[in-house]
Amino acid sequence: MSNIIFYFSGTGNCLKAAKETAKELGNCEIVSMAKPGGFSILKQYDTIGFIYPVYFYGLPKKVIEFVDNLKLNDNKTAYTYAIATCGDGAGYAIYQIYELLRKNHNIELNYGKKLKMFSNYIVMYNMSKKVDEITKKSNERLFTVIKSIKNRENNKINKFTKLIIFINNWFLKNASKMGKHYNVNENCNGCRICEKVCPVKNIELNNNKPVFNHNCEQCVACIQYCPKQAINYKNATQKRRRYTHPEISYLELSESNYR
Repeated sequence: MSNIIFYFSGTGNCLKAAKETAKELGNCEIVSMAKPGGFSILKQYDTIGFIYPVYFYGLPKKVIEFVDNLKLNDNKTAYTYAIATCGDGAGYAIYQIYELLRKNHNIELNYGKKLKMFSNYIVMYNMSKKVDEITKKSNERLFTVIKSIKNRENNKINKFTKLIIFINNWFLKNASKMGKHYNVNENCNGCRICEKVCPVKNIELNNNKPVFNHNCEQCVACIQYCPKQAINYKNATQKRRRYTHPEISYLELSESNYR
């Protein structure tokens, strides 16, 4: 039995979920959806999984592009599932990938489930202090979801309101523009961690300081992984707590995204 998981991760939550799912399924490859260009599946798999975060009630732009360009070849009969990680609701993000697979690849999504994990969009709010408690609960929920996948369960993928779709479409159009509001203070020591963890290579260093280009996904990995809290969004995040998944280092995230 061969399995493959495609994931997208900014602060480590989805990489953690992908690793645990792969471990439980066995004989499983993990591929980052941050990879540039298209991806072609070269052999047959028993299961194909997609694990990704929910951004403004829907899919990140990079996930849409990856699934659009994915070449599934002889995998029309594989059991296909999606896990959408979120702080609360999954919004449109599961139905969205269901539509992409059905319309673009003539494949039905067999199973889709949200997975509540630590909510970390620091741009909009200060984050909870209860990292350990929330992480423990998300691990328990994850293994329930994995059990369903191992049992090849199917579930109905529900549609959502036009308002939710409108909000996600607005975000997809404006996410890259929001990147212009990132700033760097004097604490920056040029360590390049922000450059390494950015899943879409939106950051490059100029005079040993990060410069933000115009391809931001709003994953906020740069803010969260910065060891000096030197990167911020407008004047909103300077005093807010930081979060990255406690089991995912910046080195593992960056290596997994680009290997």
